[in-house]
Amino acid sequence: MNSLRHFLAVCALWMVTGAAAAHEGSTSYLAIDTRGGGPDFAGRFDVALIDLAWIMPLDVNADGALSWNEILAQRSAIAGTFSEGLSFSRGSKPCALAIREPWLADRLGLPYLSIDLAAVCESTGPIAIASSLLFEEDDTHRVLISVRTPTEVHTATLAPISRTWTEPGTASAWRTALAFAWQGMWHVWIGYDHLIFLLLLLLPAVVRHDGSNAGRGRAIALDLARIVTAFTVAHSITLGLAATALVRLPERPIEVAIAMSLVIGGMMNLAPPLFRFRLPLAFGFGLVHGFGFANALAGVDTGGSPMLPVLAGFNIGVELANLAVVATVLPLLLWTGRFAWYAPRAMPAVSLVAAAVGAAWMMQRL
Repeated sequence: MNSLRHFLAVCALWMVTGAAAAHEGSTSYLAIDTRGGGPDFAGRFDVALIDLAWIMPLDVNADGALSWNEILAQRSAIAGTFSEGLSFSRGSKPCALAIREPWLADRLGLPYLSIDLAAVCESTGPIAIASSLLFEEDDTHRVLISVRTPTEVHTATLAPISRTWTEPGTASAWRTALAFAWQGMWHVWIGYDHLIFLLLLLLPAVVRHDGSNAGRGRAIALDLARIVTAFTVAHSITLGLAATALVRLPERPIEVAIAMSLVIGGMMNLAPPLFRFRLPLAFGFGLVHGFGFANALAGVDTGGSPMLPVLAGFNIGVELANLAVVATVLPLLLWTGRFAWYAPRAMPAVSLVAAAVGAAWMMQRL
């Protein structure tokens, strides 16, 4: 029993720590256009105001409200921050970067600061981009890059572990898919709300509808296969619809609904007769989580090129991460599910902690 209490305490500490550190998304956008001819090129960098506030004081009067005048008063400091954090080269020679006046943009209902860039380069050749902006302060941050050339569009990402990108000879659908597959896996592993919801779907797999031990065998595997497949199909549908702009929803309601999925999933795990509704729960909230995944791709500029490599790569990465979670958790469930304390004590306790975390997130996001 002491080991059980220790296990539950660790689970609670991990979940609450995740709740306190949760960041709903930290993405910047860099668009480069080299179609003007010559070595010089123009670009635009968009960063969320909430992210920019991490690395420099924007609320200069400390009144808790940010005004446009305060942003303008900091434009020299903002330009300096961008100049230090972004670097470009062409043909292995550095480019001089000019930062123009900032302006406000809206992305998924969130305020972003946009800055137009002009790069003066000494030579032509492949473009190389490097960024250190926000990576030290936020290890979940990433930059979605789009580089338009006279003949094609390159799409890529920068992240804390891959802060540089060099223009390849030709755009490759396989290279793009591989890069975004890694982004899909990373998005799951840092998405505490997604991981907790997936855990809530897995917990009852070793418990019968009457609350007794389900034992081992084929029934558990088939149950998990149905649940995970329903979740996968659902979020793949909405990920595709939203990422291709066929359906677009604001980010805030989606984040609230994702938090709500933890509350409902956690409470359902307290009543074994409700376990039979895990399949519709997985599919229904899978649709919601798909919109959350799609928000990670919102703003990717393919310049009219097919979105398929980006979408397919990201979705494959998400599924690989999901399977890794299932493969990690299932042996532990099969082992703990054999004990008499799992169904009446351990599973309800973990589910209650998850529901509480979801409720806290929901209130925070509201």
